[in-house]
Amino acid sequence: MAAESTEKRPQSLEVYAHRGGAGLAPENTLAAFRTALELGVDSMEMDLHVTRDGEIVVIHDETVDRTTDGRGSVADLTLDDLRRWDAGGKFAPAFRGERIPTLREVIDLVTASGNTRIRLILELKFHPDHPGKPEDFEQRVLDILRQTGFVHRVRIISFQHPSLAKLKALEPRIPTGLLAGGRTAPHDPVALVRQYRADYYSPSVRHVTAEAVTAVHQAGIPVVPWTANEEAEMRRLMALGIGTMAGDAITTDYPDRLLKLLKARQ
Repeated sequence: MAAESTEKRPQSLEVYAHRGGAGLAPENTLAAFRTALELGVDSMEMDLHVTRDGEIVVIHDETVDRTTDGRGSVADLTLDDLRRWDAGGKFAPAFRGERIPTLREVIDLVTASGNTRIRLILELKFHPDHPGKPEDFEQRVLDILRQTGFVHRVRIISFQHPSLAKLKALEPRIPTGLLAGGRTAPHDPVALVRQYRADYYSPSVRHVTAEAVTAVHQAGIPVVPWTANEEAEMRRLMALGIGTMAGDAITTDYPDRLLKLLKARQ
């Protein structure tokens, strides 16, 4: 096998645990975040929704159907409703009893761990047919971050790009990441990032090419692909230049695999 190019060797690649490490524990639960903390990841990614009574909770889907033993839309349910259902048993019997956590509970977990380095990557979830609800979503999240002293320890991402510009206007200190997926890659990711005042570009792994990485890096913008779970995919991303610029990261359901790969390369 040919030797890898020195220019492409990752120098500053960060490890983002997707939904806390969804391959290792029930996604978006305290169990997953505990595992990520124990592994020593750089950041923990999680998804945020708002309950009927205004609580910011950590769950990916609009409904609880897939990840819990309950049914219903998060927006139509109260926090007490959500507490009734098990969010761990579907992953494995050992995780029975896990519940959908609030953002405050995740922050409390991190604070109690004593880890002052790890960051939280908060994805604000919007329904494509109702992109404006709730209208004060960004402010609600920001209020929690200010009350808990976590403004400097988060990054906020979204597929709803106007939300990023709105958040940046409310709190310029918080870095934001522009998520991109879909069948085709953005024609001009640099222009898109700048249009919505984002700080980094976060595309699906299928949209990551050497040309795209070079163009975005040359504009001074880090790249954070999602979601790479196999070692071969992680190696491919590194070979394309992910990790050669400060702020680059790979988001993965299996942070243990990426950490092991990076350790072997040191």
